[in-house]
Amino acid sequence: MGRGLEIDTIDLHVAGEPLRVIVDGFPQLEGDTILARRAFAKTHCDDLRRALMLEPRGHADMYGAIPLPPATPDGDLGVVFMHNEGWSTMCGHGIIGLVTAVIEHELMPLRERGEIRIDTPAGRVMARAHLEGKRVVSVGFRNVPSFVLYANRELRIPGLGRFSVDFAYGGAFYVYVETTELAISLAPRNVAEIIAQGMAIKRAAGADFEIRHPDGPEELNFVYGTIFVEIKKDGPVHSRNVCVFADGEVDRSPT
Repeated sequence: MGRGLEIDTIDLHVAGEPLRVIVDGFPQLEGDTILARRAFAKTHCDDLRRALMLEPRGHADMYGAIPLPPATPDGDLGVVFMHNEGWSTMCGHGIIGLVTAVIEHELMPLRERGEIRIDTPAGRVMARAHLEGKRVVSVGFRNVPSFVLYANRELRIPGLGRFSVDFAYGGAFYVYVETTELAISLAPRNVAEIIAQGMAIKRAAGADFEIRHPDGPEELNFVYGTIFVEIKKDGPVHSRNVCVFADGEVDRSPT
């Protein structure tokens, strides 16, 4: 069978959330837009996604990014994101990790090292890197336009009951639910139950409500994940949250 395909990667984490940046060896993704390249990847490269994201090379919570040439005349770079289920449309921690890898490892030529125009499947994201010498110490970004799609909508799920949820978009659609609605605590010991409830809510929300971006393409019209929010009334921290997305993947960084 020979040596097979060799793919070079850089592994990072952003506040604990992993990111595997594909540096070399991945097939060229064809298409004039990032959404078209994402569609090409879904059709032609899903076996490689599984090889890079899942066991034995990855794990259930692995996340990946493929840096690409920009799809716009004024863009600096493009990106397609992947995870344990498929190909996502936008990722905050992915932007932070990608910018860090591109600058520190000089993966692609940039007009400016500090201001980076990134073409994502969801649209243009503006990132700003803060450097000390050649090291990136922090990254901030201006996301695509975000909005609330539905507020205070009732969701009914057998076994969980009836409770209120919100739907919001920030490059992908999420369902937000406060933990008081479900009597669950966002503690590591409850991760299995958090995943089970998060996936049940994601599936029910996608089935019961029309998910449609008012200005975006059809590829954006799906529920990506559930974000649980636990309000804290005492102490310096006002809330904590956890996101369950893709196929039961748990976001380990602040969402």
